[in-house]
Amino acid sequence: MKFTCNRDLLAEGLSIAQRAIPSKSNYPALECVLIDVSEDLVLTGSDTDISITYQVPVMIIEEIGSALVNAKFFYDIIRKMPDIYVTIETAEKGGNLVVNCGNSHFDVPTINPDQYPKISFLEDNENILELPASTLKTLIKQTAFAASVDSARMILRGVLIENADDFLKFVAIDGYRLAVKSSPSAYSEDFRIVVPAKVLIELSKIIEKSESDVRFCFSENQVKFYDNSFSLVSGLLKGEFPNYNSLFPEESKCVMTVKNQTFIDTIERVSLVIVDDKKWFVDLKTYPDQVFICATGEYGKAHETVSADISGQEVLISFKEKILVECLKAIEKENITVTFSSESGPCIITSEEDDSYFILLMPVKNKSR
Repeated sequence: MKFTCNRDLLAEGLSIAQRAIPSKSNYPALECVLIDVSEDLVLTGSDTDISITYQVPVMIIEEIGSALVNAKFFYDIIRKMPDIYVTIETAEKGGNLVVNCGNSHFDVPTINPDQYPKISFLEDNENILELPASTLKTLIKQTAFAASVDSARMILRGVLIENADDFLKFVAIDGYRLAVKSSPSAYSEDFRIVVPAKVLIELSKIIEKSESDVRFCFSENQVKFYDNSFSLVSGLLKGEFPNYNSLFPEESKCVMTVKNQTFIDTIERVSLVIVDDKKWFVDLKTYPDQVFICATGEYGKAHETVSADISGQEVLISFKEKILVECLKAIEKENITVTFSSESGPCIITSEEDDSYFILLMPVKNKSR
């Protein structure tokens, strides 16, 4: 194997492939990146649950072949190379990877590529959907944060991707909150799959700067996201995803419209007195033209009022500060509307500027007030 390519493009490819590679594994081959050179240069990283391939443009391919090398070490070498062009080849004896760039030379040990686990990739011929990268990033950003991180119910660690009634919906729930984001869909078939939230978060990082379309296809057990340069394959989560439509309250007690950033800033400021957010919470008390925000914590008490347009009955309700703020920040609109069902029931957070997105948030019982 021998090829020459651009240092920065190779480093970018390695950084993307590394997203699927564990830093530590009982199987050393999984800590490696698979370099495969044939008609193209393809990098592969995997932890067996998630696999990423990335195609790197090459200037010259002199000899085809493959190599398996520690991903982190190889990435550190490439990104610190002194020149823009790097030549990489496998040594005739010993199978080491030889890296030359300007006056810099490395002779790096490798592992036999045959030790790399066989990765099964979906064929790109069924169940294919195509979305602009910007749309996919928004769908992920506004839902994946609401998936559970440590729930014993694995299904709650995923995001439901549901296609029905000409809309594609991303849905996540963790017991405290539910986030639902929808986008018009041209795909005619109804389906429901649950993708691990951590996989979608990594996907959003891969396509962060992309302006192209991203395609995805799925089978009973796998989902594959891809474009012309990368492919990400993940297993699906199995189980019954909660019937989220049954969680919405039928009645409302109070409706509040407030400037979102002002609301966020005030909550964060008042909450400075709180250290342990599992013990201390933020109280909201509504009045006809303002909301009173109060917190008691290890560092004392704080309160502040914010102007708001409020209708209905007065409500005194408590929330976990970090969860509340995270939900408000996800909306990214100037004004938000909070519909309170009761002082102990769920509230709905929406914005008139975006009717395709809403968050359901559960309050907490505040015994300290």
